[in-house]
Amino acid sequence: MNRRHFIGTLLGGSALLASGAGLARDYTAGIDYRELFPRVDTGLPDGRIQVVEVFWYGCPHCYQLQPLLRDWKTTLPEHVDLQHLPAAFNDLWALHARVFFAAQTLGVLEEIHQPFFEAIHGQGRNLRSESAILRFVDQRGIDADAFREAMRSPDTGAALQDAGLRVQAYQVEGTPSMVVDGRAMVSSGMSGSHSEMLRVVDHLIGEFSA
Repeated sequence: MNRRHFIGTLLGGSALLASGAGLARDYTAGIDYRELFPRVDTGLPDGRIQVVEVFWYGCPHCYQLQPLLRDWKTTLPEHVDLQHLPAAFNDLWALHARVFFAAQTLGVLEEIHQPFFEAIHGQGRNLRSESAILRFVDQRGIDADAFREAMRSPDTGAALQDAGLRVQAYQVEGTPSMVVDGRAMVSSGMSGSHSEMLRVVDHLIGEFSA
């Protein structure tokens, strides 16, 4: 989902996993993925590959990607680090990004991340305000007061600002997108489906690991 078009056709939810069956093929920069110049520093030591999923909790495409992503993650080589980065293209996206960073700060990301997706897309809950989010958090058995403080904290504000700079450097215009080793960005819009996007990422991991 991009910053201009919030509604679109869901992509490839039932397709094969990137690591599964399918004929290998070559992928081309400028068509299947976008090369990033200059490379964005990953902060990782030599030999480690960073993969970043750029997402928004309210994006139906991101929600559809999650089951594939969970299974695909189990196939990753040990030298690959998968990270998640919320985009904040407007005020609502920024509010949801604060949920991610607050949960990360409080060490409850596992208890919040997928359930927040499910609440929005599976249950149809309107989580577009801080008060609604805090009710959700409280229902998950998490201290809502502590979560509010974390959402409003200077550290979360700094994380949100840094995320915005990274998304810009990654040349991401919509979600979901994935960035490999700070060198290439691929989206399901470019690849045509979620499963094909993961195949492109697998290809890039292999290329950058060589």
